Amino acid sequence: MSVKPAQMVELIRQVIDPDPRRRELSADSSVDWLRHYSRSDVMLLAGALSIVAACEQDPAALESQLNALLELGSSGMLEAASLERLRDIDKGSLPGNLVEYLDDLLEL
Repeated sequence: MSVKPAQMVELIRQVIDPDPRRRELSADSSVDWLRHYSRSDVMLLAGALSIVAACEQDPAALESQLNALLELGSSGMLEAASLERLRDIDKGSLPGNLVEYLDDLLEL
């Protein structure tokens, strides 16, 4: 079973929601269907999460986004190009544990 296009569109909508709590929850739930994603689904989702993470102001949402990206990376289908926006994050503004997540992602 694969993820249908309409399901992926809805997931992307949730990932970019204006409400930080919804962004946090959608990032957490985005990896629930990981084994059903195609390579293009992973790339699209990772790109959206990376862009949102690069401008995220809510620490809990950012942690969820970075965690989701790490899980997507574990799929073996993620390419570094989808994570380029993460380079825009100022590491100096992050709590220590999130710097570690970010460093791990930038090494993928």
